[in-house]
Amino acid sequence: MPTSIADYVSIGVKLFASILVGVATYVAYRVARNILSRRVSDKTNFYTLRMLIRNALLFAAGVIILIIWLGLGSNFTVAMGILGAGIAFASQEVIGSFAGYLSIVTGSIYRIGDRVCIGDVSGDVIDITIMRTTLMEIGAWVQADQYTGRTVSVANRILFAAPVFNYTQHWGYVWDEILLPFTYDSDWRLAAEIMLSHAQEYTVNLQADAQAQLQRTMARYPLQQTQVEPALYLAMTDNWIQVALRYIVPPRQRRTVKAQLHHELLQHFEKEPTIQIASATFEVVGLPDLEGDFRLRKQEG
Repeated sequence: MPTSIADYVSIGVKLFASILVGVATYVAYRVARNILSRRVSDKTNFYTLRMLIRNALLFAAGVIILIIWLGLGSNFTVAMGILGAGIAFASQEVIGSFAGYLSIVTGSIYRIGDRVCIGDVSGDVIDITIMRTTLMEIGAWVQADQYTGRTVSVANRILFAAPVFNYTQHWGYVWDEILLPFTYDSDWRLAAEIMLSHAQEYTVNLQADAQAQLQRTMARYPLQQTQVEPALYLAMTDNWIQVALRYIVPPRQRRTVKAQLHHELLQHFEKEPTIQIASATFEVVGLPDLEGDFRLRKQEG
């Protein structure tokens, strides 16, 4: 407790200095953000750099304020040791989230703008703080990779307990498939040619870029050679011939492209009388004698 005017003056000076540090931190952040907005044209890089600068300034301001109030002598060392032990014991989740943040930044697990799946939450990364990652959610009740309108905050510590799927980090495409069943008496060869033709028409302008990106990824990681051109795979079942069409697509266009291909394929198949889409059917081989059973129950009653 302060006991003299000098103590009150010292507290006032420290309080004023702390406020000054806060104001200087805010001004420095605004200046850095304005410089970035003029010099960084890529939106994803801009938000990532802004996030890193913001978090670094907040951390530095916190350390400076602690030094203002505790000094740099033995008191500061002892206080930091006690504070660190207390935080380690009482705030294990906070430490885990901070460690997760360091892993995100240094390990390039994801960055702002990436489409990721963290545990059971999927979405586009819109912010990364020291403690939490914020996503614009996709999926959930929307049965596709499209926004639900909700933002989801995930503690960074979840990185150590759940897998992280990144749709956009190393390659700007994903493979998607369309599965269609055809009856055995259909012209399944013609159906397969039609499916492959439509997929080829869609991906022809994407294949060069996709192949170049894939080669860069393969030079960095031990991946096997694979093709980016559309491919067909057939499987015989008890009821039909299943044709799987595999093709590349930008991650954020999966639903749009799949819907477009389905629409075009349906229109094309309608013009081909030899092509029939198969469906599951059930044959009723017999029914119980309901009238006799009703009379028997009536007699017993």
